[in-house]
Amino acid sequence: MSTAERVAATAGDFLPERGSPTWYVLALSLALFVGFSVYLSVLYRSFWLTGADFGSYIHMFETTLHGQGFLEQGKYTVRGPDSSYWGGHFTATLLAFLPIYALVPSPYTLLVIKSGLLAASVPMLWVVARSHIDSDRLAGLVTASYALNPFLWSAWLFDFQEQILLPLLIFAAYYTYSERRYIAFLAFLTLALFTNEFTTILIGGFLVGLVVVAYRGGRLRREIPYIGVAFGILVVARAVAGWAISQYSNTSGLPTDVIAAPIQPFVEGSRVGIGQLVTIVLANPELIVDSLSVAIFDKVVYLVLLLLPVLFLAVADELSLGSLIPFMGFAWVFAGRDVYYTFGAHYPLYLLPFVYIGAVRVLSHVDTSELVETESARASARTVLSGLLALVLVVNLAVGVAIGAEKDAVPRTTEHTETLEEGIDTIPDNASLLTQNDIYPHVAERPNANFTANRTLFYRYQRNNQKPTPEYILIDTKLETQGVEWAQPVRTTYTDQLGKEYGLARYDDEVWVFKRGFNGSPEGIGGNYTVEPRTYELSDVIPNDALRIDGQLVGSGGGEGTYYWYGPSAMLPPGEYVATFRVNATSAGERPVANLEVAAGTTPRPVAAENVTDTDGLETVTVPFTLDRMHSNVEFRASQAGGAGRFAFENVTVQSAGRTNESSPTDRRAAVGDGSNAETVFHPNSE
Repeated sequence: MSTAERVAATAGDFLPERGSPTWYVLALSLALFVGFSVYLSVLYRSFWLTGADFGSYIHMFETTLHGQGFLEQGKYTVRGPDSSYWGGHFTATLLAFLPIYALVPSPYTLLVIKSGLLAASVPMLWVVARSHIDSDRLAGLVTASYALNPFLWSAWLFDFQEQILLPLLIFAAYYTYSERRYIAFLAFLTLALFTNEFTTILIGGFLVGLVVVAYRGGRLRREIPYIGVAFGILVVARAVAGWAISQYSNTSGLPTDVIAAPIQPFVEGSRVGIGQLVTIVLANPELIVDSLSVAIFDKVVYLVLLLLPVLFLAVADELSLGSLIPFMGFAWVFAGRDVYYTFGAHYPLYLLPFVYIGAVRVLSHVDTSELVETESARASARTVLSGLLALVLVVNLAVGVAIGAEKDAVPRTTEHTETLEEGIDTIPDNASLLTQNDIYPHVAERPNANFTANRTLFYRYQRNNQKPTPEYILIDTKLETQGVEWAQPVRTTYTDQLGKEYGLARYDDEVWVFKRGFNGSPEGIGGNYTVEPRTYELSDVIPNDALRIDGQLVGSGGGEGTYYWYGPSAMLPPGEYVATFRVNATSAGERPVANLEVAAGTTPRPVAAENVTDTDGLETVTVPFTLDRMHSNVEFRASQAGGAGRFAFENVTVQSAGRTNESSPTDRRAAVGDGSNAETVFHPNSE
């Protein structure tokens, strides 16, 4: 045989036979790999992915490869941005990605790795299912159910994490165990245990399930040495994780604010371990009921949704129950965040492998059960199960698409994102930079770039350290990734410094580049310095003495000084503006029914105002004003002016004065003011 013939013959031994259903599974896996690789890459380009679990990993690999630290996250936590990921979580298998990233150092590399590993878990489950289930149709439907599972898709969309290894490793570990290849089983189990310290909880329950299965199958004497070794590896993994975390952090365990509210008063310190929580609950059994009762309906609903794609078969299997019970005990009793019991973020990657292993094991008994004795009965059982699983597949696909829609996971590369990219390029690569969660993945390769996604964590850091003073602060108040304004934590923390210690160096389309010590006039990012008009609707302001009626905020006059509404704490660069209020006022006398104000400052003080008495229906009332510097807390509000009557508000539009040279006949203008014509009145946010 020629070399080519020998290679072909060797490959033929591993490839499925022509016409084998395995080819369909491989095609599905390939389609998911390509589809999610492209989809995630486009989401990244449109600033949809975040720094907390994507940008931080980019920064980890960059700092490690370039000798600037070991797995430093760049995220402001209690330990600070220059802290190793191992100070919070221990993962040895994450280091396996470093050589790949070193060959192709790009954010896209991580997205392709993630899609490749999760897609590879699909044929691995097929191998497990086909080795247990007599029917290829049932095995294929179970595999497709996993591949299209909405919880898997949700985790697939969630940035990047080392937990992407778990489905492949756990499926492989169980397959080698079922094939009595115990050394390989121990190897895969070890890799899973060293992927993240949290896996020890689930795998511990899984091993207990194996003991039960081996005992019921009469194999305990033969398998107990290997299961015992597995328990030993688990103990070692937990000890190594604790030791490694202690090398990079003085504290370990869960932050107090993620603990269930009924348990928090019993916790001392800022962090607590699982062992301490168990001790607290055992000493106070009533806490179990108190914690379980919190959002109990949501907990039950999401558990049902998790088990529905496998027709609840997993609850009849010892291995699945052994893994699920510890997790559910943590999520339902100890945890205080809904992400755990709603199986959000990356948590499905912990559970789905065990759920589908259980489903496969239960289905493996369908054709051999003593209750199904005849071939016709077995065929009927297979038909019913196939129909139910096919129905679940359709539901899975619909729910998966719905999850993407609910998360607003729609790639949008617009002129605004181009402006943001240009704004990033104006900042020197080596300059120290603080930015927001959804921008960070695009600057995470920079050695001195940091971010904050959580104001509480940022404040905790500042309790033990001085407030960071980076050279640049970059925020985008227009970008709202996944419906969240990630600029808010940075805005709130630096509200007293923005426009003062940090001057606005460049601005365009609500992309703000602040530079420490800058005192000049701002420049445009993509061209001339301009401020685009913006309109604030009812949802942007806070009602005070007004009710929302038919798309308007409506209040009654007669008093003086009380606010109808206030807000929206807008950021505005320096310039001359006109605020155009769309209102409807009816006064019962000559006194004005409302006083429209523009206010700015930490505790907003009026800079311009206009009284409103009567309007001829819904009209626009303009209030010109000038800001000599950037303000991070600007309000457009209305207060009672003493006159009795009715006052209604629809929206307010703010634009540069140069854009409104002409006004309609119904416009009412106020002179440019400095606040001298506005009365000092009580404001709900006043200090």
